Amino acid sequence: MLLALHSNKLVNNAYLLPTDPKKQPFLGMSLFMIYLVIRTSMQSDMFHLSPAVLNEPWFKTTLVDFYFNITIISAWVVYKENNLLRSVWWIVSFILLGSIATAFYIFLQLNGLRKGKTIENILSQRTAYS
Repeated sequence: MLLALHSNKLVNNAYLLPTDPKKQPFLGMSLFMIYLVIRTSMQSDMFHLSPAVLNEPWFKTTLVDFYFNITIISAWVVYKENNLLRSVWWIVSFILLGSIATAFYIFLQLNGLRKGKTIENILSQRTAYS
């Protein structure tokens, strides 16, 4: 589904196997966070946190920090995507999946970088979908 929203073309399996070292860390981070979330979910229930955790000032600060970061990344995605539905889908993914979705989005952006283009093109140019 993520790939379907990234491109209107059918994608072959080689698309997800990065050979460029700039792409590997972002796919690796996304996959590692999936592993951590699954492992942590098997050890702890995130919907039943103790009052000690909920009242911890660092817990509250971390939540505010997370949502400020989501706001910053979301503003860039709305500019970048040129498609409101795709932008909203990514923003919801960022909120629900955190760095799993963020790292995967950056990986897809790097993977779509055409030969001769630089990372600056990812940051400044809007995505063109046919």
